[in-house]
Amino acid sequence: MSLEQLGKTAGRLVANKMRELLEDNRRPPPVPPKPSQYSGNVQYPVNYQSGPSGYPQQQTPFGAPPLPYRETGDLSALKFPDSHNNTIPDFSRVGYREGHVKIPMVPVRMVVGPSHDPCADDTARIQSAIDAVAAMPLECIGNHGARVRGAVLLKAGIYRVEGALIINATGVILRGEGQDEQGTVIVATGNIQRDFILVNGMLASEMGSVGMQRTKAKTKDMMPPNGYKGSRKPDTYTRSGAYVPCGSTHIPVLDTKGYSVGDRIVIERPGSDKWIKDIGMDNLPPRPDSGKPSTPWTAKSFTFRFERKIVAIDQATSTFIIDIPMVMCLDPMYPPARIYDLIHKFPTISEVGVENLRIVSEYDPNNPEDESHGWYAIVMDSAHHSWVADVTTECFASGIYAASWSRYITIQDCSVLNPVSKPKEGGRRYMYNLSGQMGLVKRCFTNNARHDFITLGRICGPNVFVDSIGVDGNNDTGPHERFAMGVLYDNITCNTLNIRQRSWMGSGQGWAGAFHVVYNCVAKMHNNCFQDPPGTTNWIIGFKGGITKHPAFEAPSSNLISHNKHIQPRSLYWAQLVARMGGNIQLVESEVGAESKMKYAPRC
Repeated sequence: MSLEQLGKTAGRLVANKMRELLEDNRRPPPVPPKPSQYSGNVQYPVNYQSGPSGYPQQQTPFGAPPLPYRETGDLSALKFPDSHNNTIPDFSRVGYREGHVKIPMVPVRMVVGPSHDPCADDTARIQSAIDAVAAMPLECIGNHGARVRGAVLLKAGIYRVEGALIINATGVILRGEGQDEQGTVIVATGNIQRDFILVNGMLASEMGSVGMQRTKAKTKDMMPPNGYKGSRKPDTYTRSGAYVPCGSTHIPVLDTKGYSVGDRIVIERPGSDKWIKDIGMDNLPPRPDSGKPSTPWTAKSFTFRFERKIVAIDQATSTFIIDIPMVMCLDPMYPPARIYDLIHKFPTISEVGVENLRIVSEYDPNNPEDESHGWYAIVMDSAHHSWVADVTTECFASGIYAASWSRYITIQDCSVLNPVSKPKEGGRRYMYNLSGQMGLVKRCFTNNARHDFITLGRICGPNVFVDSIGVDGNNDTGPHERFAMGVLYDNITCNTLNIRQRSWMGSGQGWAGAFHVVYNCVAKMHNNCFQDPPGTTNWIIGFKGGITKHPAFEAPSSNLISHNKHIQPRSLYWAQLVARMGGNIQLVESEVGAESKMKYAPRC
């Protein structure tokens, strides 16, 4: 069978899956694309015919999803307290500027056109434009205090980048003229296994050059850890004997001296050997297939640090009231939490965006499992209040990653398509990865993932995935490893959704997640598994999908509320956001709902 015939056959199979998934038989099946003209090495073995928005034509949920706000009612009925009064937290303060502010349309300051030489490397040309805008002064725009420098506009056409592109300054936007195949297409050329667009205040521009990528790509140098400086204020600690449940905004402390309303703080829950033993992670078995020992969980490795802001102080009871509820309980049977001033050790940037373009990775057309090419398409780290919007990625090993030192990132209206890698090995095909704090993925689509919507280990949360779809994933959506906390999966459709004990899987991933909420989600497979780590709760509400009778590891099952029947309101996230905005539905819809989708200038 020829490659073209194989593409047509695969395209028909995918089209049938999509029709089944969306229950929409009114549209014709997608047509496999013509062979790519980007370069000799770019291939699309399976693809969707893109509509004008860059989404598959069947992606009806990304038009105007039904208003989720009319039947919100009393949200206190959705708290579902457990025996320790742990309740579902308010997830509404996630994403760009806490989720209720429209992403700004930043003025264009530099324009770059496609090269006249179809074989030229455009890395330096695009990076120079980014650096030129990064050197411009910050200016305030809009009504919410955004300080930006400007946008680099890549005109419609094809750009070849042999290295990587780095944005390392506040207020710089990389914008194209459309995410369809006739828009702005940036091709990651060559055989370097590297992350492609890096938004990171700790990286120098020259790190993106071809030479540096050949020597540094995929090393720790390309994702340096940040950290917290010594506090300017005296440390304080949670009071002895006080249990702070998940969902609470009240933190009783020994002393409030030196702290004021508006201070940003770190609530550091220390790890302890007793806690690790109590949840059964002190003696993980080796892998049965190889006998390789699991990586032990240690107290030092499981210190959790939650970033919050003080919004009030009750001096009478010596209590901090914080903006975002706790997504992990603070149990007095373990060491008290330390609270200190939030000062990042290294520079962080904000108001950075990647928008309205298409990113494609070359790969060896003779090897559908080739891995010597683009890895993550976009990585955001040491970045706050930033976004990825209206971006399509194709043929990378993974998709869009808000990494561990990201905060308040919005990823919206994106498609991550047709990954190229070994299909079932670890560390690959992570399509939307929220591993920082206060991240938001909304109205997004992916196909052929291992993990459609994922978090990694020790994630302090909250994070939210809402109104998004994964098709033909060969593994699960959900927390992947080592105790991620406080994630909401809201109106997610995928093949499999798990929150479970993973024990020796990977290198000893153990308990994957705690204090998660699965709300009105749909999983097509019948082997879904939901389990609660000791001392915690996961809330599974309105979930449609089969539950496995044979979990990989025995553990207490999560309580299923309204199994196989969705409940009202349609969306917990949107209902909580509207409630926080005083019930102003139109404000939410116009600022961050379907009406607020980015509107770009037409192509010239």
